[in-house]
Order: sequence, then C-alpha cells, then structure tokens
Amino acid sequence: MREECINDVLSLLSSYLFKECNDLAVISLGQIHNIINILVKANIPFTLTVNEGTRRFAKTALLTISVTPTFEIRKIFQFEEGRFTV
Repeated sequence: MREECINDVLSLLSSYLFKECNDLAVISLGQIHNIINILVKANIPFTLTVNEGTRRFAKTALLTISVTPTFEIRKIFQFEEGRFTV
C-alpha cells in the first residue's frame, strides 16, 4: 500500500465516524455505508463480514482493512446491544 493510502487509513480511523461508533457501542447500517464509501473513495482494500447474530449473540460486522500484506486492522461493530462472538 502506498504511503498516501496509509495516511488515508489513519485519517479514517481518527475521524468522527469511528469515534462516534465507539462512543455509541452500536452502529447503524447507514454508518456502515459511510465507512464503505470512504474506503472505496480512498481506494483502500478491505473486507466486511456480517454475522446475523442469534438469540444469544448480537448482530455484528467485522471490518478488516489491509494496510500491508503482513499488517491489517480489524474492528468489530455491533448492530445491537449484547454479547458478540469473534
């Protein structure tokens, strides 16, 4: 990944959107779409895996941002309150 992309990743991680999601402890589908839009516009490789949840575990989304071939950043977002599985 080019140095500009690494700066974009760092900027994204420190942005209001991530801070807001951490403060709320849950995320909305609209916020997930905003994150995806930012990553696509910045040409940052990522994967998003959604777990539909169960009665016991909350619905979650796992966002993995590939910074280099050997380094990635992972963040778990919850769509609802409750426990989650990794």
